Amino acid sequence: MKEWQEQQSTLLEEINRACRQPFLDKVIGRPVINPLRASALMLAFTDEERKSEQVQKLMQAAVLIGLAMDVHDAIPSVTKEITQKNQLIVLAGDYFSGMYYRTLAEAGCVHWVGVLAGAVKRVNEAKTSLHRHQLETKEAILDAVAVIEGDIIGAVHIEKGADEIMARALRQLLTADRLLREKNEPFILFEALKQQYETDQQVIEVIEQRLKEIHADVTKCIESIDSYKAAVIEAERDRLFGSRPLRLVEEG
Repeated sequence: MKEWQEQQSTLLEEINRACRQPFLDKVIGRPVINPLRASALMLAFTDEERKSEQVQKLMQAAVLIGLAMDVHDAIPSVTKEITQKNQLIVLAGDYFSGMYYRTLAEAGCVHWVGVLAGAVKRVNEAKTSLHRHQLETKEAILDAVAVIEGDIIGAVHIEKGADEIMARALRQLLTADRLLREKNEPFILFEALKQQYETDQQVIEVIEQRLKEIHADVTKCIESIDSYKAAVIEAERDRLFGSRPLRLVEEG
């Protein structure tokens, strides 16, 4: 598993390098790259594919477009004036979007823009519906979060014909990661759920119940996935939920 960890570290380093823009770092802070997204993307490809520069660029691009949309989330949905800070946030998001297109072009993977376009559209629509409190049930809200966190990486898995059960488990883990962050630092999901419930505690209980369901579903999925990929998913599950220390097995 050492090779896996080295590949993940290299991918994260390359993404961080691509995102490095000293002026934007100074104004809005250096973006945080979620290692779970890197793992989820890596599992769409074989060991040999992950060694190719083209696939490495593709994975970088998929993270960059997600990051671009995450940055735009920092702009208040309702504001009376366009502040310099908000303008810079827009600029930062646009910068990462530009890096997404540039990275795909450099890799000769322009067709992936079309592959990911539908997912990007769905993510934007889901984020808009949460920001504007347009969803009327907790299930609709939680489903929107699954789209936001899982559809871009899911599109990569679909295009590659990856195992559907594995893709489901990863989508669940990506959703759980967002739920855990919202539980600790309330954001658009938490605020959307507050429209349905009277107290913050009720919202937390809804989140905790969904996390319990996700944990059970991922555990069930692991039973049907090959041992190497199952070990990676199990490790990510345990890292998120704190079940036990990180443990991976060797492929083969």
